[in-house]
Amino acid sequence: MASASTAIPKYAKTGCNDTCGKVTIPYPFGIGADCSLNQWYIVDCNNSTPYLSAFSHLEVLGVDLEDQIITVSTPKISDCQTPWNSNLTMSIDLGKSPFLIDY
Repeated sequence: MASASTAIPKYAKTGCNDTCGKVTIPYPFGIGADCSLNQWYIVDCNNSTPYLSAFSHLEVLGVDLEDQIITVSTPKISDCQTPWNSNLTMSIDLGKSPFLIDY
């Protein structure tokens, strides 16, 4: 008599959490420095909300390893919110990181 495995797959390094709130954080990302590939992939979990710590704590909305996409929330600024400075722009410096922006 064979039984089907009902084990839930683990996506993090051994000994590490693989979820923060409702977001699955698969390796090479990891919750904390010891659970990620390197500093670019460290995720901080604050109040059940994941943040990519290398980029001013951008909120992580999802990680899709198959399509190689990490979705983050960025601040929204419009001229109507800041009429005194209509030239205000937001940028994310990817520097030497392994990431690209796809709009």
